[in-house]
Parts: sequence; structure tokens; C-alpha cells
Amino acid sequence: MPKAELIYRPAKQSEKADYGDYVHLCQIWEGLTVGTAKVWAAEMRNHPDFKQFINNPTHRIVFINYEGFKLFVTWKSRNRYRPKKETLAEMIENIKREKQLGV
Repeated sequence: MPKAELIYRPAKQSEKADYGDYVHLCQIWEGLTVGTAKVWAAEMRNHPDFKQFINNPTHRIVFINYEGFKLFVTWKSRNRYRPKKETLAEMIENIKREKQLGV
């Protein structure tokens, strides 16, 4: 089977990419290693709230939604020490409420 190397480039310079692979994710999030990105992507893939942000067209190619990854990192940091984890919908609602209250 021939090897295909896919490179996503936006159509215009002003257009930004919504999805990327592990390397591009590490370029956006400085300090994030490829190994950690892979582990977190696996966690996202197994979580019902975040699995829509990961696309695997083949067993080797992965596309991760940058906005979904940002939500996952926020969710992960907010639920770090909680015995009962909040869902994605609850987290978004709580963030809106916190902004209204000025917390």
C-alpha cells in the first residue's frame, strides 16, 4: 500500500485550520509533548463528551479539533481533584455562570 503524507493547508492565509495532528497540536500548545498529546487524545476518544473532537480516517492518521482539545484541557484541569466529574455541558454552563458572577 502506498504511503500518503497529508498536509492540511488553509485555502487562504487568513483562514486558520480547525484540525491538526499531534505535532501541530504541540506547536500550538508549547510545552506539550507528543506522548502527552497521544495519551490525552486517547482519553478524549474514550470520553463520550469529547469523542466527537477526534477523527481517525485511518489507523495512522488522526485529526484533533483545536477548540475541542482546549475544552478538554479546561475540563481536565477543573476536574482534577473532584470525586464526581462534571460533564462538558455542566462545565460550559458553570463557566458562563462564573463569568456572570465575576468569579
